[in-house]
Parts: sequence; structure tokens; C-alpha cells
Amino acid sequence: MELIVNICRNNPQIVLFLAMAIGYALGKIKFFGISLGATTCTLLAALVLGQMNVEVSPLLKTVCFALFMFAIGYRVGPQFFGALKKDGLNYLWISLVVCFVGLAAAIFLGKLLDFDQGTTAGLFAGSMTQSAAIGTAEGAIAQLPISEAQKTLLDTNVAVAYAITYVFGTAGTIVFLKMIPRMMRINLKQEARKLEEQMNGGAAAADKPELFSWSRQLELRAYQIPANGIAAKTVSQLEAQFPEKVYVTRIKRNSGAIKVEPDTLIQANDLIALSGNARSLLAAPRLIGPEIDNADIAEVLGEVLEVCILNKKVVGQTLGELSKSKQAHGIFLSRVTRQGHEIPITRDTEVHKCDVFQLIGVREDVERVVNYLGYPERPTNITDLVMLGLGIVLGTLLGLIVLHIGDLPITLGVGGGVLVSGLVFGWLRSIHPTFGQIPGGAQWLLSDLGLNLFIACVGVSAAVQAVQAFETTGLSVFLAGVALSLLPIILGLLFGRYILKMNIVLLLGAVSGARVITAALNTLQEDAESTAPALGYAVPYAFSNVILTVFGSVIINVMT
Repeated sequence: MELIVNICRNNPQIVLFLAMAIGYALGKIKFFGISLGATTCTLLAALVLGQMNVEVSPLLKTVCFALFMFAIGYRVGPQFFGALKKDGLNYLWISLVVCFVGLAAAIFLGKLLDFDQGTTAGLFAGSMTQSAAIGTAEGAIAQLPISEAQKTLLDTNVAVAYAITYVFGTAGTIVFLKMIPRMMRINLKQEARKLEEQMNGGAAAADKPELFSWSRQLELRAYQIPANGIAAKTVSQLEAQFPEKVYVTRIKRNSGAIKVEPDTLIQANDLIALSGNARSLLAAPRLIGPEIDNADIAEVLGEVLEVCILNKKVVGQTLGELSKSKQAHGIFLSRVTRQGHEIPITRDTEVHKCDVFQLIGVREDVERVVNYLGYPERPTNITDLVMLGLGIVLGTLLGLIVLHIGDLPITLGVGGGVLVSGLVFGWLRSIHPTFGQIPGGAQWLLSDLGLNLFIACVGVSAAVQAVQAFETTGLSVFLAGVALSLLPIILGLLFGRYILKMNIVLLLGAVSGARVITAALNTLQEDAESTAPALGYAVPYAFSNVILTVFGSVIINVMT
């Protein structure tokens, strides 16, 4: 055992990566459908392994946190700035209410229960489930005019209070949000169905709107126009005869292909290719004529491509409006995601900047509409490390700036500065998508690896003093965490329901986003049997990620 301890002390990376491995393994285990998550389990594992009194370099902790913060800012930047408009104001208000109620409650409970700055900041970070607030709190502690021993104690208390409160902050919030519809005597499934029907223009939720001829199973079939058939009709007139949307994707005439436009006139003996789902094409032989071999009309290359919406003319339109445009002809829309979460495809679903459309169609049509909509998200493994490096440098310099309001020093700290830098660079990337590329997989690695290695460093550094801190403040911190977890949600729901008059499905999604709890959103979607809650989640999630992170530093300075 002594040999193992010595190896770990001389090679602290063993402890850090072991804590992370254990954390990810335990984080996958669910209790009654709820998991603690990798971050909490990593911290708990680090607190246990850290009893070997392992020293961790402060530089490693700073670097990991900077990578995490930049990745978060980069991801939410376009949504953050894009939502600062009329349609995002309700969601901004929800975020502000939830965040400021949480801040006020944390400070009040901290003073009432005589918690120090570190305990109060950890209480806030864990109860509000914002791990990034740990980093900004520790950054603010480093600026305090106190001894190194006192700073170490405060850092320890941040980690301990976070570990005590995060479990209920996550699991308790999920259970509470599941209970809200019952407490309000609302059937969440019915409300979600009503919302989708309303957004579909009255169509049942099961009957997907036409939009871009929505379909997950597409087929391509060829037909020959008989002499006494549908000749003298245009492409658009032929397509309108089908009960569900189909598109003419190719016309071959006299051994040569001709350009397909909505007003192209179809002639006798033309060979045409139709694309659509199997059910929509059942009427083709009756409306057109006999089906022929696809090879007779030449090979048609299809393409599935994701595109990030950047065109200002498209942003703000509904999917129903967009589907009627000439640009949408021949394109099938199979999925729309916002902040990585799938949202309903309905007529009234409004397009936001940086929404990601998954398009299906003939390659020529897909490439044409991609150029109109925005920037194609083609598979790549290249990350713009120049932008990443400069972004972290500029963010660090920004975080070093200290402004004094009276005797109160105000600073973003390194974490807050890098977060702001990530926001700006993510927003610039959405405007000029030819630079600053960080693929989705790389974003995940930067944020998850950065966060959990940082958390492992925090846990290992605080481990020795953690036992005493648990014994002295554990129960009071836990009970304070319960109150702090629920109060912002309750007031946020009341404000959104009775002041903003928001739809309950969107409101529940918005509160989940304001509390940055993705697991709660997933639970709501399962209960509603709908992706509709995600419509309210994305914008508050972007705002709260920024606001709650900065509040970690604010608490340290206010509680001084």
C-alpha cells in the first residue's frame, strides 16, 4: 500500500485520470431512472483518492478550466447573442429571474447560517448545478488579500459544499419538475400534443406537416409519361396531384436530361424520377403511368447533409413559410436540432440562428439550398487551434482586469474572461463560418475533458480537509442546498406562468434551461412524449451558462 501511495504522489496524473475514469463509469449508473452524472461522481472519486495527500499543479487546474470555459462559450455564443432580440426576451427574463433569485438566496442563506465565502459559493454552484461557478469562485478567492492557508481552506469549502448540494440540485430538481404538472393538474402529454397541433396549423401531432416533404424513409422511382396521360402539365401541377408531397427530381427527354423547375412543362414520353416516401408514391402509377427501371433515367446521386442556419433572411421565418419558398423545392427535412437538442418540425416552428437542419435530397438540390441557408456541417476532424489559442490568451488577459466599485473589487477572473472570449469567437464563427472551426466531437472533448479534469484537480486538492468540512457543515449545507435548488424554480415558474403567460410545456423547458439541467429536459421530453420542451430550453441555457458562471465570482466578493 505504501508503494502505491508513493507512486501516486510522484505521478499525480494517475490519481486524476483514475478519478475521472471512476466518475464516468459511476455516472452512467441510474437510480430510479436518474444518474448523478460524470462530474459529481468524478468529484466524489477524487475526494476519496485524494486522501493519499497528492499534490496537483495549480497550472493544470487553470488550463483544464480554461479549455472547458472556452468550449462552453464557443458553443452557446451564437444563441446567446442571437437571442438578444424580441423573440428571446421572454426566455431572457426567465433566466434572469432564476439566476438572480438563486444568487440572492445563496447570499441570504450564507449570511443566515454564517457560512464563509467558499462554502456559500460551493452551495450556489452545486444547488444551481453550474460546475463552472467553482472555477470563477476559486479565481476570485485567489485575488483576496488573505493568507495562502485561508485561501486553501476556502477552496476546500467550495468543493465540499458543491459535492454535498449537487446531488439534490440535480436529482431533486428532476423529481420536482416531474411533479409540477401533477401539482398544477396538467396532463403534460396532452399539453405537448396541443402545442404541436397548434404549431402544425391544426394537424394532429402524428400527422407530420408537409414542410420540406418531411420523411425519414425516402425512395426514388422512375415513370414514363404516356401519350394520353398528364402531358402539358407543369412540374408543380403534377406534384400537387399527390396526396402527400413528392418531388420531380429528374426529367429525361429525347435521351437528354433537362433542368427541372416548378414551371417546367412535362411532355409525352418523358421519363421522370420522383422522390418521396413509399406511401406517397403509391398513387404514382394511377396519376402518371407505368413504373420503369431507375436505370432508364440514369443514376441519381442522393445526399444527406447538415447545415447551420446563418442566412438573415431565413432566421425568424417559420418552417411552414420556408417550405413554400422556391429554394425548398426537392428538399426533404429529416431533423432540426438546437443547441444539440432535437426540436419539433412543425409549420410554426421558428428558425433560429445556428439551428442545424439535416437535409435529404438529390445532391444538386441539397448543395443549392445549403448555399442559401448557411454553412454546411461536413464531417471533419480539423480544429482551428490558432483561434483556440488566441481566444484563451485574450480571455485570460480580460480576466486579469480588476475594477473597483468602492472597496469592492470586480473581476471576471480567468474563467469568466475565457468564457466571454469563447462567446465572442463562437458568435464570429457564426457570422464568418470559414474560420474558427471546432467540430462537434472536439467541442465535446474540450468541454467534458476540461471540466472533469478540473473537477478532479479540485477534489484531490481539497480531499484532506474535506472530511472535517463534511462533519462540521454537512447537514446545514445540504438543507440550505434543498431550499436553494427549489426556490428559483418555483419563482421562475410563477413568473413565466402568470406574468409572461407562457405555455406550460415551453415554460418547463425554459426553467430546465435556466437551471442548465439537460437531464431534466430529457425527463420532460420522455414524460411529454414530445421534443416540444426543447423549444424553450436552448435560449435560457445559453444565458444561464454565462450568468451563473460569473456569479461564482460575485458571491466571493459580496460575502467578503
